[in-house]
Amino acid sequence: MKPPLVLYCHCASADIVPAETKRRVIEALDASGAAVETVADLCELAARKDPILRRAAAAGSVRIFACYPRAVRWLFAAAGAPLAAGATIYNMRTQSADVILSHLAPGEYTWGKNAVGNIPRPAPPRPSAAWIPWFPVIDYDRCKNCRQCLQFCLFGVYAQDAEGKVRVVHPAKCKTGCPACARLCPETAIIFPKYSEAPIAGDDRLPAKAGAAPPIDFSSLAGLDLKEAMRRREAILRATHRKGGHE
Repeated sequence: MKPPLVLYCHCASADIVPAETKRRVIEALDASGAAVETVADLCELAARKDPILRRAAAAGSVRIFACYPRAVRWLFAAAGAPLAAGATIYNMRTQSADVILSHLAPGEYTWGKNAVGNIPRPAPPRPSAAWIPWFPVIDYDRCKNCRQCLQFCLFGVYAQDAEGKVRVVHPAKCKTGCPACARLCPETAIIFPKYSEAPIAGDDRLPAKAGAAPPIDFSSLAGLDLKEAMRRREAILRATHRKGGHE
């Protein structure tokens, strides 16, 4: 039987996955003899719709070692490479290396006492650009297309497609560290994979009171000229309206 494709994300742009978990998992994969494709950062690949993601999605039985499964699935979808039902995602943010490795099917790889050891490995790949890939992805299983994110965003990240559906069209315009639109979303449908807390980071759990988000602290957005940002947002909304609701 053909072994599954293995994709391992270093999440090199953010310190959100425990270093020890990443080390143990990649060393175990190396020792297993599996053909592992390592990437610097899945978020960056999704933002530029890298062909690597389409190739991984086409494999069907791909095994992805990254972060929250919901975040990973919608990153792939945002890249135009939706994952098949046979894809398995291991969450290195919250699961220990022991738990992750124990979930793998016997015989799929060679797991044993020597699976975790001091195996020489090149330094992790680095992101290809200076830009930190901080941006939202939308969970369309939850999204009701209320358009609050489109109307609220100060930076022009969102737009409507030809069918009137809100899309993330300018991920690089997002203000690094700002999850304000996700806090506003009444359906908890907006995911920031690099955010520090659930459910915005992509956890499946819903907050106790959906929509009851903490107040947004705009003072934390260093360098933001709020009046100018509001002016630009209003200009974008007027232009969108003139075009019949489409960008």
